[in-house]
Amino acid sequence: MQPQTGPNPHTVSSDSQHGSAGPSATRFHELDALRGVAMLLGIVLHAAIFLVPDGWLKEYPSEASGTYTLVFFAIHGFRMPVFFLLSGFFTAMLWRRRGLRQLSTQRLKRIGLPLAIGAFTVVPITIWVFIPDEFEIVWWPFVWLRTFSHLWFLWFLLWLAAGFIAAAKLGVKFSHPVLWWLVIPLSLGPQLLMREPVFGPDTSDGLVPNPVVLGYYALFFVFGAFFYQRGMTMRRWWAAALLPALALVFPVCLTLLYEVRAGWAGPMAAALQAAYAWLMCFGMIGLFHWAASRERFWVRYVSDASYWLYLWHLPLMVLGYKLMLGWPISIHLKFALVCVGVTAALLAVYQMGVRYTPIGTMLNGKRTRRRSTPRQLASSAGPGLPGAGARGT
Repeated sequence: MQPQTGPNPHTVSSDSQHGSAGPSATRFHELDALRGVAMLLGIVLHAAIFLVPDGWLKEYPSEASGTYTLVFFAIHGFRMPVFFLLSGFFTAMLWRRRGLRQLSTQRLKRIGLPLAIGAFTVVPITIWVFIPDEFEIVWWPFVWLRTFSHLWFLWFLLWLAAGFIAAAKLGVKFSHPVLWWLVIPLSLGPQLLMREPVFGPDTSDGLVPNPVVLGYYALFFVFGAFFYQRGMTMRRWWAAALLPALALVFPVCLTLLYEVRAGWAGPMAAALQAAYAWLMCFGMIGLFHWAASRERFWVRYVSDASYWLYLWHLPLMVLGYKLMLGWPISIHLKFALVCVGVTAALLAVYQMGVRYTPIGTMLNGKRTRRRSTPRQLASSAGPGLPGAGARGT
């Protein structure tokens, strides 16, 4: 199928108040930034899981804090939904601009290859640092058959990209003016089938994806494709959705989940969890359209680096928490030290040994050192997060 490069009649020209999605728009700085922040929030989320009751390191139970349970729930309830929505958006954009063949090639380069390498490096290393006494080196090449660990989202992206390509070949345009809006209420279906006792979606990190979880994220993915295909206009006022999501929906849902025992509480909590995810998706898009719609070199740089940071943060985080286990300092200071220390260390590695190397090319596309101003550098750079579909990534 050839790239569809003609003008989109539904696209509205962007101005200082709003931006529009569609083939006539060249860059989406706010969505690049939001995608990077979604990745970085994964580092914060995982740092919090170590400190919740029954967290990842049993050595920390006496220090566990309910504060970090709230941090975990608040982030987990929307982070991956917004990430998959953006992935669908950029997948549709690459399809429109370059066609299905290049879309397939790009997905394999930016997602499939890092996952294949990570399955034999990142994943076994992560499991090894978690349980060094139980890990047998003979199982190193086979760990991924049981778990992709925190790289499960790359596996999901490959499934969703394959489904998108198949649908496009069958003639699906993802642009019906009414049909695709139905994915918002339809997300309640998978949410009702979630079984883990947490706020937000279940996790599926195995070789065979949980169809409920995959279906849930697929709805956000196809809505992102619809968002692009219809040339929908981003609005700053969408940021107002963050207030009811965080101040009303979130606390009420937690009350229903953990304090109300009536039979109606479960379905109502599921509906509120789905509402929270969508409110946060639109709210975060509005917030970033308001705050990050202009091109900034450092924002683009961090967005690029966030892929590398996310791939490798978890094993370093485990080692950091184990190192500080006996330190007589506040649990909050330990949390901050892990987040900042791991991020700083991986940023240094990214700059010195990743960004301008074949590894960086695999993750983000080729980057070239230039003696230029920051603005010129920003204009020449492009995003490389998984799910991106523009600017050669």
